[in-house]
Amino acid sequence: MIGLALLTFVFVACASGNQTVSQTPEKITIAYQPGINYANLLIVKQLQILEKQFPKTQFEWKELSNGAAIRDGIIANQIQVGASGPGAFLVGWDKGVGWKILTSLNYSEFWLITKNPNIKSIKDFKPGMKIGLPSLDGVQAIVLRKVAQKDLGNPTALDQNLQVIAHPLGLQSLLTGQIDAHFTTPPFEFQEVERGGRVIIKSSDIFGKTSIASLFTTEKFYNQYPEFGKALYTAIVDATKLINQKPDEAAKILSHMDNGKISQDQYKKWLTNKAVAYGIEPRSFLKCGAFMHEIGMLNKQPKSIDELILPPLKGVKGD
Repeated sequence: MIGLALLTFVFVACASGNQTVSQTPEKITIAYQPGINYANLLIVKQLQILEKQFPKTQFEWKELSNGAAIRDGIIANQIQVGASGPGAFLVGWDKGVGWKILTSLNYSEFWLITKNPNIKSIKDFKPGMKIGLPSLDGVQAIVLRKVAQKDLGNPTALDQNLQVIAHPLGLQSLLTGQIDAHFTTPPFEFQEVERGGRVIIKSSDIFGKTSIASLFTTEKFYNQYPEFGKALYTAIVDATKLINQKPDEAAKILSHMDNGKISQDQYKKWLTNKAVAYGIEPRSFLKCGAFMHEIGMLNKQPKSIDELILPPLKGVKGD
């Protein structure tokens, strides 16, 4: 059972929130992707923080395989809030989706991993070799193109090698030799290294501290339901503090969410791994945007983080 003290620590704002319930739509769908990059959002889900603050709203939580699918759902108005990386977000921003960043979630490193002994660097990839990643405009693809530009003289040199595959399936495909490399995130990268995988690229070496996962919603939706947007932002801030200050308790919640299939100890090891970090400040959106514009993935590029953020992030350091 999750203790009362824990609920109090994480979401002291709920008491006041329950007394000032704002108008919200009848249903809100929140979409995210596999992995612990979304741990703070998953804590909000598991503790039903939003459901308690907005009891008249039906909340649907969806796990989708990549940011492109989430972006399509936002465009179709089937998803109101989506969690994804900067690549898919910036493509949508460029094409007029009208969404902005409500908060960052996670800055974990993501790694390109291989088990093929003949692959030492991206220079060793031959035609027909497969590199698995979640989408062609996701942040993994952006990092890979940046490295290809530097090491191969052409940012799209490896595009024919790319195979779109969800992280969990990519893990199994790498371990069984169906793909030659996998560009993935925690905890899948940790599991691959434990099973003999070798790291070829670390994202932190390319763009530095990067918001691998952030929460997005359209400016129209936020302006229509600002109290909900602020409540969600506050819930993420509190869940992030919990992970950073009390990882044992955060791990307990996540293990409880999985009905104990993944132990509390295992979650704590993942959450406290030096490659994993959680925070609300958007990071590396401008760097990614500049590079994507340079290679033709964007028609325009953001010049300031203020172009990309919603009101709760105003005054919060970001790039």
